[in-house]
Amino acid sequence: MSDRIELSEMTGHSSAPSRRMVLRGLLGLSGLALAGCQVRPLYAPSSAPSATWTGSAIADLFSAITIDPPADRTTQLVRNELVFGLGLSGEPVNPRYRLALAANRTSRALAVQPSGSALTRNVAVTADYQLIPLGERDVLVTNRVTAAASYDAVDQRFANERAQIDAEQRAAREVAMIIQAQLAAALAPGL
Repeated sequence: MSDRIELSEMTGHSSAPSRRMVLRGLLGLSGLALAGCQVRPLYAPSSAPSATWTGSAIADLFSAITIDPPADRTTQLVRNELVFGLGLSGEPVNPRYRLALAANRTSRALAVQPSGSALTRNVAVTADYQLIPLGERDVLVTNRVTAAASYDAVDQRFANERAQIDAEQRAAREVAMIIQAQLAAALAPGL
């Protein structure tokens, strides 16, 4: 045995903080760290309430976009998702921008059985778009966006066709979301 006697043994108290004190300290620090956090839309003005941003400047710019009529089904899918995502309802009363949109779909096998039939297929939707201010010749934004979705192929024709349609819709939704973000980035600096 040692001749030294620790102070903690004499007083009955440990110099190390108790587990309860450490947890209280961590809880207090995490409360301080989260005190400045808030959740609100990225492009909402700072004065807008966090629950809605329908009156924001970017939403007003989105509502002034008219989208060209689609030429095919894939373009229609992307256009529908854009109309929903941009919050458009019908044609704008005072359009300021025209969105020219053309989309196409490709499909290819990802995994092939030794017999030659596909196990997994990939559907890619590619959209080319231009945002053109009305009354001007210059194009504000032009870009190409591609998104893909896969599906499992089975031995039933109807199931494969339905799975391919669903994959095309998922890819079109993804393309529309990317276009929406790019439009917001292009229009936001002018606010």
